[in-house]
Amino acid sequence: MENIVQQQMTYLEQSIDKARLNKRILFCVPESAGDIFLSTSLLESIKENHPNFDIYFACKPQFKLLLKNNPFIFKILDYCEIMENFVYMEGSLDWDGLFDISYFPTLLTQRTGGYTHNGLDKIAFNLKK
Repeated sequence: MENIVQQQMTYLEQSIDKARLNKRILFCVPESAGDIFLSTSLLESIKENHPNFDIYFACKPQFKLLLKNNPFIFKILDYCEIMENFVYMEGSLDWDGLFDISYFPTLLTQRTGGYTHNGLDKIAFNLKK
């Protein structure tokens, strides 16, 4: 198990562009053409709320073509199971993480604590009206 985690972390570390000054968002929807297609409607709002962030979209390889030429996606990554671990992705304590914000809309529910995003999350709608 440890070897698989290390392989996935190595893949991610090699896939992100550390030379860019922009912060990074991981948006992960592993599968289902419908889920991936519909979730792309959120990307414009995410980019508007986080203009200095690069959006990395992760999915299984057979669905990458759905995302080709999307103007809001900086880079498309192959989905890895380690992406489901927000501590690895966003960091905690001494670990900086690989991404500043990690969204996994098909995984998060009211029962899963994944809404912290290092305090960088913004809501696009005024819910008090």
